Amino acid sequence: MEHYLVYIAFAMLVCCMYSAKIASVGITMPMVFLAIGVVVGTGGATLDLEAATTFHHLAEVTLALLLFADATTLHRKTLRQIGQRTRRMLLIGLPLAIVIGTAINLVLLPHWPFWEACLLAALLSPTDAALGQSIRSNERIPQPFRDAMNAESGLNDGLALPFVIFFAGLAVGDARSSAGGTSLLVLIVTQIGIGVTVGLLAGSVLGKLRNHVIERKLMDEELGQVAMLILVGFIFFAAEHVGGNAFVAVFVAGIAHANAAKVSDLPARHFLEGDGQFLAMLSFFFIGALFVPEALMFLTPAGLLVVLLSLVVVRPLAIWISLLGTPTSVNERLFYGWFGPRGLATALFAVFVAMDFEGVKMINEIIVIAIAAVLISAFVHGITAKHASELFRLGK
Repeated sequence: MEHYLVYIAFAMLVCCMYSAKIASVGITMPMVFLAIGVVVGTGGATLDLEAATTFHHLAEVTLALLLFADATTLHRKTLRQIGQRTRRMLLIGLPLAIVIGTAINLVLLPHWPFWEACLLAALLSPTDAALGQSIRSNERIPQPFRDAMNAESGLNDGLALPFVIFFAGLAVGDARSSAGGTSLLVLIVTQIGIGVTVGLLAGSVLGKLRNHVIERKLMDEELGQVAMLILVGFIFFAAEHVGGNAFVAVFVAGIAHANAAKVSDLPARHFLEGDGQFLAMLSFFFIGALFVPEALMFLTPAGLLVVLLSLVVVRPLAIWISLLGTPTSVNERLFYGWFGPRGLATALFAVFVAMDFEGVKMINEIIVIAIAAVLISAFVHGITAKHASELFRLGK
């Protein structure tokens, strides 16, 4: 694919220069680069292990940068305002979405093994930080709504991963998962607990260290942004090294760092967001070029119906139920339920399962459905994001 690089670089340059105009007509960057990728993919690009591995690493880096950058906007006051809604969407809405999704999968895909139906539901449950960018930048949507969506999309990727690992293990008969619900609870508590601990400690300590070196002018200011980039990498790999969830660690560290730092981290956040957006463009290009053509070729009517119901029934219903008893309006619940776009995490976790869990019988079908969900979600959520405030009557 080397000879395509010049065209990809040119497309990125044009999109950046005309980004405001493109956004004004409701077109998002993921939509553009998915489309470019599909054009390249239908021209002969093929998926092999090397390409899948490249995408896997690229998507991990992209998610980590975007999650940390988004988390640095969540200061104490903001967290207090969104706490109840976000907690309910994560702790009730996410598991409920997996349960409802599994039930629908078993009805529409009756020949599938039970644990693989659960695995597919788990893969379709996380929402995407990159695709949610158009919501977070839409100033016509009240800030508390955007903050709640930001916090939920930042954490649910990491919370969904233990479910993915657990169901994939059961699907291939992993003996470690034979204890059923107890193993799932242990896996979730271990991964999330260690991830949160690493994130809190590293984010707080490094935030205070940043205060120290800046106040005493020990650090070259021009390297401050690079240091932030390295900080994200350190936290990500540190969490993985001690057995925690790296995505949860990175997001929690972003929150802890922002609340510990005395000096504004706005320039560094813009730097990370810029890098993250660049990598997101590449990631969606890879999805379009390497996965979408085959997904469109092999997607069955039942698989398409699974995708559509996951977008218009599963998440909206799960979020609606999770917010019962909270001071949220009908329109607010509908807004949260609809804007749960599937993106990098869904594609990344599907490739992860294919590469690390041999023996999942329906893995080809799982990847096809997961990629179809990303493709459809990128366009339907991208188009509706521009008109979200009008569609859901969200007054400031």
